[in-house]
Amino acid sequence: DRELSELLQAEYAKRGIKFYLGHKVTAVNGGDVTVEKDGETFVIQGEKVLLSVGRRPVTKGFGLETLAPEPFRNGIKVNEFMQTSIPNVYACGDITAFSLLAHTAVSEAEVAVDHILGKNRSMSYKAIPGVVYTNPEIAGVGKTEEELQAEGTPYTVKKIPMAFSGRFVAENEQGNGVCKLILAEDETIIGAHLLGNPASELIVIAGIAIEKGMKADELKAIVFPHPTVGEIIKEAL
Repeated sequence: DRELSELLQAEYAKRGIKFYLGHKVTAVNGGDVTVEKDGETFVIQGEKVLLSVGRRPVTKGFGLETLAPEPFRNGIKVNEFMQTSIPNVYACGDITAFSLLAHTAVSEAEVAVDHILGKNRSMSYKAIPGVVYTNPEIAGVGKTEEELQAEGTPYTVKKIPMAFSGRFVAENEQGNGVCKLILAEDETIIGAHLLGNPASELIVIAGIAIEKGMKADELKAIVFPHPTVGEIIKEAL
């Protein structure tokens, strides 16, 4: 969620962290990093350099090429039961090139084993939570505003500062954050995005609501314990 990203960046800027966005790294020499943007080149100095460039599935070197399953992106195409184009060959995890997350891989594996055992439970990607383990944490599940805007899908937003939770204020040294819920036209909950600790724990509540197709009134009817940080979700609605 772009709004939450900007809030987190602003929070880190207050702590003295400098951001050089959209810069191209042209050289690294010890702690000296040479960067370039708009024809300007300069050096950023630091004690440590962390390189984080993602990952990709390993599809060569163990005989997969002899089976030649149908590819998808840089991995292998699967159906809702995790079967590849070769029905008795299943694929789970990063190699499906859909969601490179450990909890997604575990769910995919459970669906695959169930299908092998004759249970036709399909894999759902409607409510895969994503967490950025910063401090404060960011977590999101379901649709983002940016996705819905690109699709031209109408929606409404329910948003409230995390400071509305007294327990949040007490546990986070007067820090703040945001709880944002996204509703479809019929009030079905289709997205949730939180900035503030413990967002990684609270996002599960919203994920259940999205996966089960709950409407705002249905979630509001659930009794949340007080005082908790989690009741911020009900307060937002």
